[in-house]
Amino acid sequence: MSLRAFRFSTAAFLAVTLLVVRPQPSSAVTVAPGDRAPLFKTRTLEGGTFDLREHLGRNVVLLNFWSVFCRDCLSRIEALNKINDLFQKRNFELVGIAGDPPTDRMLTQVKKYAAKMHFAVILDPELDIYQSYGVEIIPFAVLVDKDGKVVMAIESLDPEPLKSISDAIDRLTKE
Repeated sequence: MSLRAFRFSTAAFLAVTLLVVRPQPSSAVTVAPGDRAPLFKTRTLEGGTFDLREHLGRNVVLLNFWSVFCRDCLSRIEALNKINDLFQKRNFELVGIAGDPPTDRMLTQVKKYAAKMHFAVILDPELDIYQSYGVEIIPFAVLVDKDGKVVMAIESLDPEPLKSISDAIDRLTKE
């Protein structure tokens, strides 16, 4: 599902539910290998705080952008769980970034799918993190090394890119 379609469905949902159409963030340039990963701080699904800065310097981090509206995103949960399970003891962290509207109904749906995930889920209802990373299409993943540099930015999580991500994580967590 393209982010444009996701934004449209999000705006339509909020317009009907809240009788308000909120402005959508403008498109940014997608991060590329070698770029510094944009830092962010947001709340977790459990109500805590996730600050990317606190994880850099010690962990390789895979950011997985997803939504309950995206069937392709949901179909990749098991493969991402396998990657997380394989590398979680090797200074690696996988974080799901849910860009769903901040309504009780949507939060219930996010929690339903997050319960199937073996990794942390953070919320980005205003799409601020999506915008800072230039996410246009989901599923989208960004692999960040311990120094905070983008190693990979992938607009698809099909089997071949997942293998590439896994190989890169293996290499980076051995360094």
